[in-house]
Amino acid sequence: MSNDLPFETVGMTAADVLTLEDTYVELKEKFNVNLPSSTDFQITDFDILKNDPDITTCAILSIPNGTGNCYLLFARVHIYDRYARSGEIIDYYRYKVFGVTVSKKDYGRVLVRRETFADKLIRLIHPFELDFKDDKAFNNKWYVVSNDEEKALFSMSWNLRSAIMDINDERMVIEITGSTLLFGNNNWLDKEEIMHLAGNLLKIASCC
Repeated sequence: MSNDLPFETVGMTAADVLTLEDTYVELKEKFNVNLPSSTDFQITDFDILKNDPDITTCAILSIPNGTGNCYLLFARVHIYDRYARSGEIIDYYRYKVFGVTVSKKDYGRVLVRRETFADKLIRLIHPFELDFKDDKAFNNKWYVVSNDEEKALFSMSWNLRSAIMDINDERMVIEITGSTLLFGNNNWLDKEEIMHLAGNLLKIASCC
């Protein structure tokens, strides 16, 4: 772990370490992030994280928002491979970043992602995705499935859906487990994307 960073940097490229440093400095300046003394969620609760066997550890930063329920989760990913022709081994680490917020509501298990053309076709035959009767714009833009339709429809308020609508990243995926919401686009660490992620996190947390 770097003396100046709350992240493990061993095995990272110099360029990625520099990006991580710049990102941390800007997060401190814009969002006053800090290290939480504890968190009330487990990363193993989320399929997005536990189904990726290359995620080794996670560092967590807290964003002060008055309720103490906003976090940025830095997932450290181990990249290891061997080129068949040359036998050369690549072995290094990179970070992916996710936003996490903890609500007082229980949403059940919910998955939200951008709706595709294929989703629209499937819906004509097997309409199993959630449909918010009063929000056609949201229905057309986002694909939502849940293990408890009634609970999800009740809990996902218009304000929350409006905050989600403001997310312009087409690769964004939102996973909700009980009262904890995690979202990210599964991209590698990028400073500008993380600034947008932090801003969207605060908007979403205010509506949960």
